[in-house]
Amino acid sequence: MHKLFLPAQAVGASLVYFDLFVPATIGYRDLKIFSIVPVVSGAVAVTGVVAVDLFLTRTSAVGTGGTAATAEGTDLAAATFTAVDNSQPIILSQLSARLTPTGGATAGAILAYRSLFSEETNAGTYTQVNLVSSQVLVRPGTGIRVVQGSVASVGNIGFDVLFSV
Repeated sequence: MHKLFLPAQAVGASLVYFDLFVPATIGYRDLKIFSIVPVVSGAVAVTGVVAVDLFLTRTSAVGTGGTAATAEGTDLAAATFTAVDNSQPIILSQLSARLTPTGGATAGAILAYRSLFSEETNAGTYTQVNLVSSQVLVRPGTGIRVVQGSVASVGNIGFDVLFSV
């Protein structure tokens, strides 16, 4: 099992928060995603009356720009892959992930939709939801991404992704 940690970032209309991609060049190796949990940061004071709509979609293009995820990173403000069982290290040539990609990570089929409230004084803000209601299979040459809907809001959201290769 592996995790992809994505630190909190400011919400934004139509923002692609991250992508996770399996290159076609690695041969036949599927990625199984078990959970994608958005985490609303309570460390940011916001006054919001509008929720954040999040969409999990497929993508057929690797994300470009943004910030590439590292392997086994220690920076609390950077995206990083981590092996839950450290006997199975992450090999970055087999996976790609970008925090806030500026290109690529094009829209594909919608897999899930959730709406989150990001105002820190509302108890519902901290109720954890999973964007994956059943296991999502990602084949080589494809990926997934999480994008916010077209309505702006306030706050910061990070993500915790649990998967196996």
